[in-house]
Amino acid sequence: MVVKIVFLAHRVEFLEMFDEEVRNSSTVILEEPENNMLKNFLNNSLSIDEYLRVIDTNFPLYSKHQLELLKKWHREGKTIIQAEPYLETIAYINSAIIARRYDECLKNEAIRNVIELERKTVKALIEYQEALMEKDFDLIVEKVIEFAKMDAERFKVRDYMRAEKISKIVNDERVVVEAGYMHIMLPRYLRKLKIDTVEVNLLEKACRRIGMKFLEAPGDILTKAFIEEKNLGGLEKLLAAQSLIYISLLSKEEKAPTKWEPFPHLKEELQIIENISKMNYEKCRETFYKLWSKTQK
Repeated sequence: MVVKIVFLAHRVEFLEMFDEEVRNSSTVILEEPENNMLKNFLNNSLSIDEYLRVIDTNFPLYSKHQLELLKKWHREGKTIIQAEPYLETIAYINSAIIARRYDECLKNEAIRNVIELERKTVKALIEYQEALMEKDFDLIVEKVIEFAKMDAERFKVRDYMRAEKISKIVNDERVVVEAGYMHIMLPRYLRKLKIDTVEVNLLEKACRRIGMKFLEAPGDILTKAFIEEKNLGGLEKLLAAQSLIYISLLSKEEKAPTKWEPFPHLKEELQIIENISKMNYEKCRETFYKLWSKTQK
């Protein structure tokens, strides 16, 4: 059995390419926690706007276009499955807290492990945010590295849990699995579970389509190195410093593709990466404080 893993960014500009990869499939496994409302939406019991009000999404424009695509696949007779057990566990924990049943979570070892991992990751994130408030560049860089290490651990756990769940629901040869481009361990874990995979990276494919060199953001390089336990040869601080400039320059609003600009996010990201890749540590420091001073005006 061979499962196709499609790596993508959650941007509208990649949905058309994702549709192309799904065309000959019978089952699509989404990278999102299971909820009872998707079936209602697919069966026309809920509108797109009603569904979006129910779910918690950081990408409303993407979610809207994705839902339109899911409805199309449903009409074509494809089976659509939500599978993201790590996030499902987080949702269960939150529900247990609200229902005052948190003690029940602590009786389950798998849930306890997720709680502990989330605690450490959130702690690292808070320390990074506190360092930002102190405006100490070296300290901020240190906290970026610490958070990247914890985030890497979380990616590995998420991918392992998801691989286990996928291995239990895959039942034919025409399965496509959606995966964010940072989830590089997912196919490796699936292969350990005796499921062969073929992988398609839509970011790389899009770069070839528009004639641009594929480049990874410095923060992604850093986190992936920690995921794979690679030796960066002392480049950790430089990558962390460059990542601070990258996220500062990157536009925050969602963009829709057009005929003239089919990959607006990707093009912007590649241009920023190309520019900051030339910066040394001190140039990053100088640029960071310049950008910071602009935000204070």
